[in-house]
Amino acid sequence: MKALKTLWATARRRPFRALYALGVCLLALTLVENFALDQALYAAGLLEEKTVTLADAGQYTLVNMENADGTLTSTTGDAQLLLQPGTLVRRLRLVARYDSEAGNEKDLYYHLPGFGYTPLLRVWPKARADGSVSYTLPRVAGRGLRLDLADTAGVAVELDAIVLNERPAWQQYFIPSAWQLFWLAALPGLAGCAVTLKREKGEDE
Repeated sequence: MKALKTLWATARRRPFRALYALGVCLLALTLVENFALDQALYAAGLLEEKTVTLADAGQYTLVNMENADGTLTSTTGDAQLLLQPGTLVRRLRLVARYDSEAGNEKDLYYHLPGFGYTPLLRVWPKARADGSVSYTLPRVAGRGLRLDLADTAGVAVELDAIVLNERPAWQQYFIPSAWQLFWLAALPGLAGCAVTLKREKGEDE
């Protein structure tokens, strides 16, 4: 009991240290939770590792794109591939080659009931060293996905594969994202300022 009182008194005197320590603990718990939950979903078969190619015609629909001998060509500035893989998707990797770097949007949209495809439900691509791009979706994402493959007409795309739910190396789960590091740096500092100002105001009164 005495140790808890001492810890509380120290936290009150040094709110910044206490809040940053709390932030680090919460971030660590979040990373562990993400790892554990994904492993449970893989084990239960709810996340299925799967590769979709152009030969799997029943799992996608082309919009404003023409398929000529395995090469997709955009016919307008809104070229889409609607994906219906029949499984939940947590990660997606696009393996494709473009005839030029111009007009390659490569945005991924997911669907929620009552929302449709909107910029609010968009996932930005992350370029990989092998030339492919990857996306990480929230767990609430629905099964229907939309890949915008080009934003100008006449873009030729050789689509080799769409890899779904590829298992990352276990250590990648414990590398914080840029956003997580940003909030870890910002939120405890702001909260510490608020606690300090409130305490000083109480002391003045």
